[in-house]
Amino acid sequence: MNYLRFSYLIINLSLSGLLSQSIDVKGTIVDNESQHPLAGVNIVVGEFGTTTDETGSFFLTINDGSEISFSFIGYKTITTTVRPQMTILMLPTVLEGDEVTVSATRAIAGVTPVSFSNLTSQEIETRYTVEDVPMILASEPGVWAYSESGNGTGYSYVSIRGFDQSKIGVMVDGVPLNDNESHQVYWVDHGDLLADAKDIQIQRGIGNSLYGSSAFGGSINVNTQIAKDQREIKASFGSGDWNTTKYQVRYRSGKDLGEDLSLTVRASQIKSDGYRENHLSKQKGMFFGLEHRGKKFTNQYRVHIGYENTQLLWDGVHMDDIKDRTKRRAGYQAYTDDFLQQIYSVNTTSRLRENLFFRNVSYLVAGKGYYEVLKTGRDYYAYNLDVNNQFTDAQEQNMNTDLLRRKWIDNNYFGIVPTLTWKNDELRVDVGGEIRSYFGDHFGEVSQFSDANLVATIGDGWYRYYRYVSEKKTITSFSHFVWHPPGQPFTIMADIQNQNHNWTLDQETIGHATGHTLSANWDFFNPRVGMTWEMGDSLHWFVNWGKAQKEPADNQIIEADDVWSKPIMAAAEMITDMEMGIDFTFSKGHARINGYRIQYLNEQLKNIDVRQEGEYDYYSADSTDHSGFEWEAAFLVNQKFNFSANGALVMNFFNDGKSIPNFPNTLFNLSLNYRPRNYMLLFAHWKRIGHMYVDNANTETGMIDGYGLLDIGAKYQWRDLEVLVKVNNVFDKLYSTYGYGYESNGYQAFFWPGATRNSFVNISYHF
Repeated sequence: MNYLRFSYLIINLSLSGLLSQSIDVKGTIVDNESQHPLAGVNIVVGEFGTTTDETGSFFLTINDGSEISFSFIGYKTITTTVRPQMTILMLPTVLEGDEVTVSATRAIAGVTPVSFSNLTSQEIETRYTVEDVPMILASEPGVWAYSESGNGTGYSYVSIRGFDQSKIGVMVDGVPLNDNESHQVYWVDHGDLLADAKDIQIQRGIGNSLYGSSAFGGSINVNTQIAKDQREIKASFGSGDWNTTKYQVRYRSGKDLGEDLSLTVRASQIKSDGYRENHLSKQKGMFFGLEHRGKKFTNQYRVHIGYENTQLLWDGVHMDDIKDRTKRRAGYQAYTDDFLQQIYSVNTTSRLRENLFFRNVSYLVAGKGYYEVLKTGRDYYAYNLDVNNQFTDAQEQNMNTDLLRRKWIDNNYFGIVPTLTWKNDELRVDVGGEIRSYFGDHFGEVSQFSDANLVATIGDGWYRYYRYVSEKKTITSFSHFVWHPPGQPFTIMADIQNQNHNWTLDQETIGHATGHTLSANWDFFNPRVGMTWEMGDSLHWFVNWGKAQKEPADNQIIEADDVWSKPIMAAAEMITDMEMGIDFTFSKGHARINGYRIQYLNEQLKNIDVRQEGEYDYYSADSTDHSGFEWEAAFLVNQKFNFSANGALVMNFFNDGKSIPNFPNTLFNLSLNYRPRNYMLLFAHWKRIGHMYVDNANTETGMIDGYGLLDIGAKYQWRDLEVLVKVNNVFDKLYSTYGYGYESNGYQAFFWPGATRNSFVNISYHF
């Protein structure tokens, strides 16, 4: 009997061993949107587990037929049955717990009814070498960028759906970067900003309405990283064509300061002569980040300091010379721009109760700088040079001198953005606001007179010929609602934003300056509503409608540094935006497509002022129509190869049917990544840019033809050494990126040239 029982036990154990045979499981885990590998993903099988390495790879020996679970913060947990070869695509999700407050301003696929794109840190590391931020963003749907220098350094500009960056809300860690007076963003002030970027989200359309200035074309939010599990000490050097160099050092503390405290410090210097002559730029950037994670509150203190000194031209290259390889680079020394920008911010998050959360952004932004230019044959009248009031106006206008002119700006703004979030299983409510105060001191100085009488009267120092002070106080309040009824496939979102801007401008009476004292008050009510519908786990569609308004820029009301300028009544701009889209995921990737129509009232447009460098001629269009389609898709072919593509059809028209100038009608991007070894990555990016006009009349002579560009690169890592090589414009195309045209002795058009073939090599070492 005992023998039979023993035999039965042996048979059972043998069968069990056969049925639960151990197998080797290996695989790769990637972000479903970017197709880039995820490091540090938790993998659990029963009581055993591991994490992915830096390439997103893992290896386990486990029983066949077991369930395996993959979890990573910010992504949906995936549980499935093991297979010998596994490729796991992780889907971003709304973060719970203390992180829930972050997602209020962040779009999530299948949850937020808005068109958006994410750039992950891995994508940024692959695409970014030395360029300004706009040039990296131009790889996303509906986004277009160009630089005045031609090679992406110095002054660069970004547009979304044909809206320039004065109509795009730009933030860094929730701090608004748009200038309070011009609404512009000066990327040159933030050298090497992307070195610290954890991710970038671009929301197209009205964008996020939770706080800040109204966004028409979209919003861009750059999130920087402080905390990291591992200590990092890194030094890097890069070099490229046209004397382009980049130096960078960075320290991340990891666990050096304990479990609850993290520190990051980074310093950078970028220099480039630019593709076009006399476009030299020097940028210095510093980042300091300190993060403390307490029981109730997490506080992040950041400092961004940027300094730039840039030589600039204001004239494009004449249409007769733009195809000549030598003449298209030619340019004279025009003016020098010199600016120091400082950003100080504290980001606070807290879980007050089980379902109550608090977030706040406090910031101070301070900037001071000038641009100078040598002027010839300037009359006394325009520069208020009759300091003793001894000449008539007519005499002053006929008395000329050469001089060196500097225009100064000293501006500061600070604000707080508190938000309170309450949520349960079906409803989420965000309530908050922004209080911002701005002060800008403008003044102009002249010196180095060629007129001996002026030197005798004024001397060799600087003479101030104008000054005015601008102030703006902004109060914004908002309410944001997300309702997902239990068991229902739809989610409804609604938000309401109210803005009040109180603006004043005081012009000092110097010479012929009138001494205007101006003020205005704008009140805007901006509603938005949308819905997402879940058609299965992998398919969602969304629809949204919204309205936004924004106040005019200061120089649309008055050019206060010009003695001839008279104030005008500039109306606020308003858009109504209607959008619809669909996104779906599948075993090897994801795809999205959306369409939109934006009706624009009183759109303020601008042309280059050919009579005055650094200035624009503004004009108003009663009504314009912006519509189009955008799409993007990403595919993971296997563990070594993935690719993504996106495109946009953009139709921006005046009410007479003419196209709004200086934005391409079509955009297309294709990115390929191939990893032949774990330590090597090969990548390529192809972009196709459609044609665009440079004037309101859509003159064919001044049209910029469509073109295609190919960039390729390789990244190699051996132990602590990393080498990145990138070649831009491989086929050495001659192309233009921006222009303007006008009638003067026939039609004349001028263009900004893009760089011909160029390369950049960056070497980094991790200590």
